[in-house]
Amino acid sequence: MLVREEKEGDMAREMMKAGVLTGPRQIEIRRAPVPEMAPGMLKIRVLACGVCGSDIHMWMAGKGWSPEPVEDFHMGHEFCGEVVDPGDSDFRIGDRVTFWANLYCGECDMCREGREQLCREVRGEKYIGFVCNGGYAEYFVGKAKNAFRLPDTVSDVAAGLIDPLMVAYHAVRRSRLKWRDKVLVVGSGIIAQLVGGLVRKAGASCLAMSKIDDRQTGKAREIGDFDVYLDGNDPDRAAKMREVSEGGFDVVFEAVGAGDALAACMDGVKPGGEIVLIGNSTTPAVPFELNRAVLREISLTGSVSCTRKEFEETIGLIAGGVVDVERYVTDILPLDQLQYAFEKQVSPDASVLKTIIRP
Repeated sequence: MLVREEKEGDMAREMMKAGVLTGPRQIEIRRAPVPEMAPGMLKIRVLACGVCGSDIHMWMAGKGWSPEPVEDFHMGHEFCGEVVDPGDSDFRIGDRVTFWANLYCGECDMCREGREQLCREVRGEKYIGFVCNGGYAEYFVGKAKNAFRLPDTVSDVAAGLIDPLMVAYHAVRRSRLKWRDKVLVVGSGIIAQLVGGLVRKAGASCLAMSKIDDRQTGKAREIGDFDVYLDGNDPDRAAKMREVSEGGFDVVFEAVGAGDALAACMDGVKPGGEIVLIGNSTTPAVPFELNRAVLREISLTGSVSCTRKEFEETIGLIAGGVVDVERYVTDILPLDQLQYAFEKQVSPDASVLKTIIRP
């Protein structure tokens, strides 16, 4: 519920509850001002917001990606809500919508080509919940052009997984994957598992996961898309990968963003095969065996976010029942437990794959 609080020398402002990032590994639930409406904007009451690995990185660092301070900064980019003020948009009060977090300009050459994920203004950095306030709050105000209506067949919880599914969908589409190919996914997080689910539906003849522990594999084993699980810490992993794949995997998806994960990809891919890079590194550079890639003609394919068209198609995958994303959810928690949700996500003793916050 909106609360009006008086600010000295100011008119009354609408206030709301928000999960404010106050320092490294510290989120406080505070009263924060509801952003003001402007032309082209709409206001929603947030219904659900997924916890992303990028949120965890910002939480650990104690700051977002904006070079300038953001008042009462709260993250959250995987969210949906109910329209309470449509502004001058075509939306109506009561519409359920989700937002594509990419703050693309719509005018540069990349945007005009329909490759908004490569927008010259965004530069892989300007996203809702990264450089401006996001969905870990009771209300959100954002650009109507970034909002998409949700079909009734997409639940609030499922909407919290549109963002990770769009990343997986774009990566699979970017790859050279063919029917009956052998595929390795390096990583065990939500992106890795969604990639696996899509690859299985695309007809992979062998689907393997390389993981370093079993904290997140419970859901994967329950769902049953992967044929085999490989120990990424095994000193003989290269030999075992060749054995499982009978000579190497056709396509390997890297969904971690770390040097050792990339090395595991190189161990698993066959000569002439492809590695699709999805994971974002927390360091500026990672070691890489260049000669090994050159002499074996390994193709490296980068993949980030998705296009606007693919975002809409991702909603359709869920709405049409092609992908049941709710199967991947391990926790649904109220906003008051956001700090606990983050702590549990990084705990060595917890088995968390995907958490949804309900403000």
